[in-house]
Amino acid sequence: MIDVGLLLEAVFFASLMTLGWSMMVNVPAKHLAKCVLITVVGFGLRNIWLQFGANLIVSTFITAMVTGFLSVYLAKRYLITPKAVLVPALLCMMPGVPAYKAMLSLVELGYAGYNQLLFVQMMDYALNALFVTFALVFGLSLPSTIIYRKEPIV
Repeated sequence: MIDVGLLLEAVFFASLMTLGWSMMVNVPAKHLAKCVLITVVGFGLRNIWLQFGANLIVSTFITAMVTGFLSVYLAKRYLITPKAVLVPALLCMMPGVPAYKAMLSLVELGYAGYNQLLFVQMMDYALNALFVTFALVFGLSLPSTIIYRKEPIV
């Protein structure tokens, strides 16, 4: 079952982060609403997938594809660059917590000495962060590759 309150809270704070980041990197004011829309759709969809028990990497890949197609649609409709509205909207999906925990585990390994359990935990966090980043990159590049391709693949 979906916890609507938790979902709305997460989407609200992700939208605030996107709005702040968009203003910091000088996205034109008329495109700020598009950045927030992509964040609401993308981050909300990913959280819904996660609340249904889907894998983080798979849900991130599907969400990145959906937001990529949405940004290409908005770019064609409003004659803007897709990356101008897409990049600030996807920063909230970067795997910051797993990367941070991997670095903490690595520092603890260096400080306390080798411990197999701690090493496995560090590798789990590091690979999770790496594969979520790969899912974001491939999910983002797929819509542009499909839509803007000039010649057939074969």
